[in-house]
Amino acid sequence: MPSVEQQAINIVRGLAMDAPFQAKSGHQGTAMALAPLADVLFRRIMKHDPNDPHWPDRDRFILSNGHASILLYSMLYLSGYGLTIDDLKQFRQWGSLTPGHPEVHHTTGVEVTTGPLGQGIANSVGMAMAEASLRARFGEEVVDHHTFVLAGDGCLMEGVSHEAASLAGHLGLGRLVVVYDDNHITIDGTTDLSMSDDAALRFAAYGWHVEEVGEIANDVDALEAAVRRAMAVADQPSLIRLRSHIGYPSPRLTDDHEAHGNPFTAQDITDTKKLLGLPDVPFYAPDSVVEPYRRAIQARGAKAHAAWDRRFAR
Repeated sequence: MPSVEQQAINIVRGLAMDAPFQAKSGHQGTAMALAPLADVLFRRIMKHDPNDPHWPDRDRFILSNGHASILLYSMLYLSGYGLTIDDLKQFRQWGSLTPGHPEVHHTTGVEVTTGPLGQGIANSVGMAMAEASLRARFGEEVVDHHTFVLAGDGCLMEGVSHEAASLAGHLGLGRLVVVYDDNHITIDGTTDLSMSDDAALRFAAYGWHVEEVGEIANDVDALEAAVRRAMAVADQPSLIRLRSHIGYPSPRLTDDHEAHGNPFTAQDITDTKKLLGLPDVPFYAPDSVVEPYRRAIQARGAKAHAAWDRRFAR
């Protein structure tokens, strides 16, 4: 029997297929590929308390490639931020809490509105600057959090990300960690149609700490270790270049640019869920997995929050 953690990752991949399929619109491929990374961030690494989403010293999470919003919504649901399965069923519907791109002040747990590619990276630099300023003013006892970003090829193609990344390197924003989802895919085809620069060399030139971790997108322990290594670099922002495979583990659409959008058929979903060990049931998320997974995240968050409260009280 897979662990609760692995079952939750598989559930996220199932939801990532089901919601766009029901909406007849959406982007499941990136969400499927990055489900293990999202699990590592929300369950193992990030300091956050779903019972108090506005805790000032929480870590910030930014989905720069906001079209993959179903990944964030699935993690907010599993973590206990208030989203329900019914909300996920309303994905991309007018007035729902699960719009096509994440909207701040609309959905609890969303830190930044992301849609235009590259904007999330720029927002994250602003958040990291704010953390550094507040920490210098009030001290690490009160302000000591990180900003984590998921970004894709499209984000790094946009000029705003270049400018912001240059500033972040110049300022030495060591509590900023960007994971670059290097899946070699754009909506029109492979990235070599429009991009041939080396992102790792470019970010190193900006003054970032850069690590190329390669094919570890499904190895949660290796992912955790890579993120923690980046967090340990105190005087530089960090870029982790992760080689992922869009649409994984779909038998037909893994590494296919069509997986960027919404090409999955009912048969594709059935075939992929079989590989994942999921029943062919839309929006499958049994309490036997969701409840212990959510309890673990909330207990960890409550413990970190309580420790901060004790420090702050001094």
